[in-house]
Amino acid sequence: MFSLIYKSVARKDLAHKDIKDMMQKASCFNSQNAITGCLVYHKQCFIHLLEGNEKSVRRLFGKISRDDRHGDIVLLNVEENTFSLFSNFSTVYNNFEDVQDQVRHKRMLFHQIFHGADIVKSPGGSKLTLWTQVNNLLKTKNKLYYG
Repeated sequence: MFSLIYKSVARKDLAHKDIKDMMQKASCFNSQNAITGCLVYHKQCFIHLLEGNEKSVRRLFGKISRDDRHGDIVLLNVEENTFSLFSNFSTVYNNFEDVQDQVRHKRMLFHQIFHGADIVKSPGGSKLTLWTQVNNLLKTKNKLYYG
């Protein structure tokens, strides 16, 4: 199972409704194309792990890379795994007004997704890269909120 992780920055004018719609469309497309993974959005930043057939994942990443709704795309990890790290495609997104509540909720959702997936059994770098990037993204005033 091929996996790819990248991070990017959303356009400043990208509305929350557009992000939510994009995440729903991604979830639908990925399930129809046997692509699994996890997409996290917080404070204009995306962290995205995609996995599936290598050709399909690379083709999708090419399409994502040309999407003008985000930029500053950084490829973080590419890896072949012996099994799927996620059984489906999950997203972590919300738009609470209180940033502290937003971070707590996102950390809780990510924790449930991460520990509910086969990723915790993986010896590869994908799980470490995803875990580190999401934890760095959800830091607030040098503290991690676990909820």
